[in-house]
Amino acid sequence: MQIQRRELLKGAVASLTAFMAPRLSCAESSDPLPKRTLGRTGLQVAVLGYGAMQVSDPAIIRHGLDQGINYIDTADCYLGGRNEKVVGKAVKGVRERLVIATKVHIAKESRMIKSVSKSLASLGVKKVDLMQLHGLSSKEQVVRKDIQQTMRQMKQEGMFDFSAVTTHSNQIEVLEAVAEDGFYDAVLVAVNFRSPANLYKAIKQASDAGVGIIAMKTQNGGFEDKAWPELTPHQAALRYVLDQPGIHLAVPGMLSRKMVNENLEAIARKRDLSDILHLENYQTDLLGKACSFCSGCIDQCRFGIGGMDVARIQMYLEGYRDSELAVSKGREVAAKVRLCNDCEGCSVNCSQGIDIKRSAQRILRFLS
Repeated sequence: MQIQRRELLKGAVASLTAFMAPRLSCAESSDPLPKRTLGRTGLQVAVLGYGAMQVSDPAIIRHGLDQGINYIDTADCYLGGRNEKVVGKAVKGVRERLVIATKVHIAKESRMIKSVSKSLASLGVKKVDLMQLHGLSSKEQVVRKDIQQTMRQMKQEGMFDFSAVTTHSNQIEVLEAVAEDGFYDAVLVAVNFRSPANLYKAIKQASDAGVGIIAMKTQNGGFEDKAWPELTPHQAALRYVLDQPGIHLAVPGMLSRKMVNENLEAIARKRDLSDILHLENYQTDLLGKACSFCSGCIDQCRFGIGGMDVARIQMYLEGYRDSELAVSKGREVAAKVRLCNDCEGCSVNCSQGIDIKRSAQRILRFLS
């Protein structure tokens, strides 16, 4: 079921109207780059964070930090293991005023400790602020006591201050589990202006329970709006997400000073009705290409995997236009992509019109 023009207009108007009212839930400051309190962590974070995943030049990240960005998201697996070293160079001399978040995969205790130790060495820091379990997709993963004990042990040893998780699929279940279980302090969630209302509801409920909410994939992968090539719909998309109740900050990827400046301008510029036009046209152009992270495909799929991994690799390839990232992440989920490719009579009806099988075929050709 595609999002209709009337639905998008209704949602955008509601968002813009809410922005004009005083914000009560996120304790936002009146600085040029406002800050909010990241849930029960108490950390004061600028609403615009830095998603460093694709950045290979520390000077670009430092440019953003010099403009008031104080939150950086990285991971041991980004840029083939090089990204944390890039971030380490960027934060040198200003570490004390920053919030650094990196990631660790669920594994055996010794392997997780080794991974976190390596991350600290790559970053050149004694500890990070947030350590995030990477890519959770179920309640079972959230509530695993052995993993929580490993995270608790590393925290007690001073390797990080707060435990968190990241999620790309089955996100509502993950958010609800984090809020209910109470162990993790924050969630990095994929959300954008096309995401369903029930995802935003789960975000709000988790935030109300004290969970810090960090938004990623906010600009839907960087696809260009062909109807308005001279305009950037990404600024409107970023504003839309940051205006939703419960979201504390966003960490869009920024590969150049121009991208940093555009996102800073998006925060500073007054919202107006042109945002609706930009998002409406962008939505039309994204149909059939970009995932909204609704996770509806998982329940429809007879194998229980849906097409979210296929859509995500397609986004890296066509939206981010990053072939290296598409290859590295594509190889991680190659078995699922092949299953979608080989499936006869796919039962998934993507709400965004993505042809999962055809997309899987394109990805496999690219990977080969």
